Amino acid sequence: MPDTEKTMEEIPELQRKPGKNKKEKRKKSVGREILEWVLTILVAVCAALIIRSLLFEPVRVDGASMNDTLANGEVMFVSKLDYASTWLSLPWQSEEAKEKAPRFTTGLGSPSRFDVVIARYPGRGDTNFVKRLIGLPGDKVKIEDGYLYVNGEKYEEPYINDDYRVNGGSNGQSFAEVTIPKAGDTLRLDYLDENKTRVGLYVNDEVWIWRGISSDAVSADGDRLSYDEDGALTLNGEDISENTDAIISLVGKEFQLEKDLYFVMGDHRNNSNDSRAQGPITRDMIVGHVRFVFFPFNAWRGIQ
Repeated sequence: MPDTEKTMEEIPELQRKPGKNKKEKRKKSVGREILEWVLTILVAVCAALIIRSLLFEPVRVDGASMNDTLANGEVMFVSKLDYASTWLSLPWQSEEAKEKAPRFTTGLGSPSRFDVVIARYPGRGDTNFVKRLIGLPGDKVKIEDGYLYVNGEKYEEPYINDDYRVNGGSNGQSFAEVTIPKAGDTLRLDYLDENKTRVGLYVNDEVWIWRGISSDAVSADGDRLSYDEDGALTLNGEDISENTDAIISLVGKEFQLEKDLYFVMGDHRNNSNDSRAQGPITRDMIVGHVRFVFFPFNAWRGIQ
């Protein structure tokens, strides 16, 4: 009786026909390869933008305006979780276009007095400036004999080098008490002298001593007044700085500020381009909170 059991070696291998039992590998087209690379890059860019807008951003110190707290060339960790402002602008846009781009504020908290922040100024596009937040909306601030007073209280500010407390300097070290405006405060044009020869800007009945106000003001009948960092006065989008009749026609008319304002200064008080020169800034010009220095690595430290 023939043996019906066979080993595996004795069973002939089946001949497989192409396309039947074995799938052929298809090569990707050049176009598909390029598309996948483009999509990968786009995903990476979007992820980086989200992280920089909502979580954190490294920013390099440029200049001496924050000596001795921060040194030129150091790289800071800037938190966006605390509070931030994201500008929906593109790198190749003009400074003017960047400032007109939509903005939205993010974060879990609000700026606090004496925070070190990354700020932007009117007319400077998306250029970053690192400064200390000195005045909150509604605060009364002044510097006398090199020392800061906020709402009548003197602050020693131990982070300020005593050499920077001397009067004078590039921006002027001391200034008289001034109130930092807040949303809803009254702004109006009025005469500065009894002879009515000069017209000035008043905020809450105090003469405004700074160059500009970055928050527009609106009257009860819908007129919009703007006073920019260059000292230009604009009514409903038209520059009236040299129009005497238009200015006189507005004397006594009240406008209400639309946004809160904040006052920032550098710790090197004699060498800082800050609110003393630029005027106070709105909340959407504060783009991050400086938390610590992480480069150079031997200078790693938190920021007071």
